[in-house]
Amino acid sequence: MRRQCELGWCAGAAVASAGTGRAAAMVLGVALALGGCSGDGGATGPDPEPPPDGSPEGDLLFLRQAPEAPPLMTRDTTFVATRGEDLKIELYYEPTAGGDDETGDRFLEFELDKESLLRYPSGHPKAGQTFAEGDTITIRIRVDDVALLATLEPSGLAFDADRPAELELRYGNADDDYDEDGEPDPELEDDIDLWRQESPGDPWTRVGELKDANEDRVRAFLTSFSRYALAI
Repeated sequence: MRRQCELGWCAGAAVASAGTGRAAAMVLGVALALGGCSGDGGATGPDPEPPPDGSPEGDLLFLRQAPEAPPLMTRDTTFVATRGEDLKIELYYEPTAGGDDETGDRFLEFELDKESLLRYPSGHPKAGQTFAEGDTITIRIRVDDVALLATLEPSGLAFDADRPAELELRYGNADDDYDEDGEPDPELEDDIDLWRQESPGDPWTRVGELKDANEDRVRAFLTSFSRYALAI
C-alpha cells in the first residue's frame, strides 16, 4: 500500500466516517491493495519545502468552503483504531438534494494499516509504551466550520515511520477566490498544498507529498497528530 501509484498518485500512497444517523459514515477496516501504474494522471510531486522553522500563519492563504458548498455530513467524529487491523475513515459532504446518492463528494480520508500504530501519547495510562497486537486507542477528527482544516487527536500519538498514517484533504468545494479580493484566482491553484501546525500560534510546515490536481486532492504521510489545513 505504501510507495505505489494509484489513480494519478505517483511516488507514494494512503468507507467510513464514524458518527450516527446521516451524519455518519461507514467505518470499515479494510486493506487497500494498490497496484502499480504509469503516467502522470495530473499528479505532481511536493513543492519545495519551506525553511525548517515553517511559515507564519499570516503568510498563508487558507482555503475556505465555498458559500454554495453543501455542509459536511459530520465535522466531529471519533473511532477506535486497533493495532493489527487496517482502518480507513472517510468524511463526506451532504448529498445533492433529490439525488439517489447516500453521500456527496468526499472531503477527508484517513488511513492506517495494521502496523501503523506505534506509541501511546502523553496523558494516556500507557503513555510512551509501544502498541501490542490487539491494543486499541480512540482517535478523534474535528473539521473547522469554515476553513479546510482538520484537527486529529490525541496529540502525541505516534505512528511507525515505515508504516505512517495517511491523510488526504480535497478542495473541490473550496471558494476559488483564494485571496478574498472578490475575483476567482485559478492561477493560484497550482500552489495549493497541505500544511501542518503543531499547536495554535506555531508556524505552519508544508507536508503534502502527493497532489492530484485532476481530483483536487493532496495527501500526506503522518508520524504524529496535529492540525492540518489546505493553504497557499
